Amino acid sequence: MKRLAVYLALVLPALSLALWSRAPGLDPLLAAPIFHFYIVTFATFAATVVSLFVFISAGETALPRHLLLAMAFAWMGGVFLMHGAHTPGALIGHFHPALTVSSWLTLFGGGVLFLVGAFAPNQPDARFLRVTALAVVTAYALYLATVFLAPGVLGALMGLSLTPKVADIVFVITGAIWVVSGVRHFQIYRKTRNFVDALMAFEAGWFATATASMFRYELWRASWWLYHALLLAGFLIAILALWRAYEQVRTFHLTRYYGASSLIVTAALALLAADQYTNIVFNNLRDQIEADTASLSQHLANQLAADLPEATSVETLRAAKDGAIFGDVMGDALRDVGSLQALSLYDMTGLALYSNMRVGATPNEIAPPPDDMDAFQQTLLGTATFQLMEPGAVLPGYTPSDEVHLLETYVPFWPAGDPRTGQPIGVLATVRESPELTRARVVSRGAGLALSGLSLGALFSVLLIIVRRADQLIMHRTRELERAYTDLRQAEGLRDDLTRMIVHDLRNPLTAITANLDLIGKTLHNPAYPDAPPRFLTGARAAGQRMTGMIDDLLDVSKFEAGELRPVLTPVYLPTLLNEKIEAFRPLAEKEGKTLRVRAATELPLVPADAGLVGRVVENLVSNAFKYTDSGGTIEVSVEPGGPVVFVRVTDDGQGIPLEYHARIFDKFVQVTDSSGIPLRKGTGLGLAFCRLAVAAHGGQIRVESAPGQGSVFTFSLPLNGG
Repeated sequence: MKRLAVYLALVLPALSLALWSRAPGLDPLLAAPIFHFYIVTFATFAATVVSLFVFISAGETALPRHLLLAMAFAWMGGVFLMHGAHTPGALIGHFHPALTVSSWLTLFGGGVLFLVGAFAPNQPDARFLRVTALAVVTAYALYLATVFLAPGVLGALMGLSLTPKVADIVFVITGAIWVVSGVRHFQIYRKTRNFVDALMAFEAGWFATATASMFRYELWRASWWLYHALLLAGFLIAILALWRAYEQVRTFHLTRYYGASSLIVTAALALLAADQYTNIVFNNLRDQIEADTASLSQHLANQLAADLPEATSVETLRAAKDGAIFGDVMGDALRDVGSLQALSLYDMTGLALYSNMRVGATPNEIAPPPDDMDAFQQTLLGTATFQLMEPGAVLPGYTPSDEVHLLETYVPFWPAGDPRTGQPIGVLATVRESPELTRARVVSRGAGLALSGLSLGALFSVLLIIVRRADQLIMHRTRELERAYTDLRQAEGLRDDLTRMIVHDLRNPLTAITANLDLIGKTLHNPAYPDAPPRFLTGARAAGQRMTGMIDDLLDVSKFEAGELRPVLTPVYLPTLLNEKIEAFRPLAEKEGKTLRVRAATELPLVPADAGLVGRVVENLVSNAFKYTDSGGTIEVSVEPGGPVVFVRVTDDGQGIPLEYHARIFDKFVQVTDSSGIPLRKGTGLGLAFCRLAVAAHGGQIRVESAPGQGSVFTFSLPLNGG
């Protein structure tokens, strides 16, 4: 069913053109230049704005051929805007070649972009899009420059003496482009099954029909209006399709949405305001001209009645028509009133007694009847009536000197020109060409558009600044929320790590304490195990010390982060401090078969430091080295000067640390893991975090140099000036 609807929508426009071609009588004349100006101007402006908005919003993530669809409508909207703006009688009072050439280039340029899209890369290509967009903008700028600076070039193009004619050549090329483009996009759709590709093939067929409508059918006929409808419908469907297809990749920018929507609303309001302003100016000028013409026509009628004193009734007025002086009186009266181009005198029955509205007319010829019988009958009641005709309107028997407004005025004809004599015996009809009305409509519409555009544009600009600021604040708050969310996730991660540490790492020593206490209870009074209770008590004490150390690390790290733990600096001789700390590890080194040595440079200066904190840093680093150094390995602690600082190094030839962990292992709860996430290094992940914070509190830095299987070198610095 859907496929049938698509085929009908594609074929019906072409069938309509074929029907109108076969039966021209069914093709109604819909001459509406001003409506054409407003609807084309607004629709094309909106099409251009929305197309550019979609093009920018979809960005470089969309397929080039789909973005070229938006670019094609931006081109067609921009060029067709010139077509609407040059509608005669709207902003200009004469024909401009841009009216015709713009309509040609609208479909020609759009077809070229569709065709380029049909052969565009099948993946996002920023360079291709930039080059194409630059070419389109350059072509449009050149066309605008030609329209406004050298319109004669367009006129010369239209006037070329070629066989076939220029219009026929453009028609054939444009139609061929759309047909080839449609076939190519249909082939692409059969491969991709992408809705936008199908739509491009469908609309190429539509615009091939629109090309025939534009070039081959009479101006203002329904068949000619068809291509306007196809362009507008094609734009709406295509933009909606692109919007839906790439909705997920669009980033919401308040400024862009406001800019696009407000520009369209501003254009609509500017056109509406200009129309209202034009109507006010035009109506005021029309009322003034009608009053002046009525006064002049009535004066002329009274003068004619005075020159024909014998005309006191309908019969005598008809008789006066055959008099020798009747034609001379009428002709002299018309010559005396130069602002009136024609006049006709009728008796009260509507019989024409005199008219100069026919070329070569004489008093004995039959003049045309009143053009507006309703106005004629109302005039017989004693009031002047008017009929205003638009430029190009047909007035029987009269051909104006130019396409201008015609004002036909009916005034009563009284005997002797005296209204007191009773009912009028005739009606005098005058015709006045009013080019000032034509000019006023054009000038006032342009002025109205300029004034409303400037005022609304200023308001738009002010609001755009406010909206842009709001957009920046929204984006700033969004980034803050994103950072807060990230921090929250990190805090949740730290909480989870702390929970794991409490559950796993603290549980192990607690389990050891409990197990040792149970064993003490079982062996305390058992003479078979006289040495067991002291041994189990030592194990319980060691497990308790491990747990206390973990808790101390956790508390100290928290105090450092809160700024509650500050080092108490005293002069410290580092070799002495290092030897004291290393001696505690000698029994463990002998037991595990590891070599432990200290190397210190001679004549080292005293370092202002907190001996307790620095000692714990050394203990943590040496303890780590013992954990990850195999039996027979070597652990070395060295200290040496380095200018304004002293360097302490703890070197081992153990397992080593992967490069991606070098910066992270100094963070809380971070542990080196294998590919499956199982920790490779024992501990809570707090020892190195404590080291980093303690060294930083002294104004120093700590780093690691390591590689898997090549050992590790932990180095921290302490400034000689106390940080």
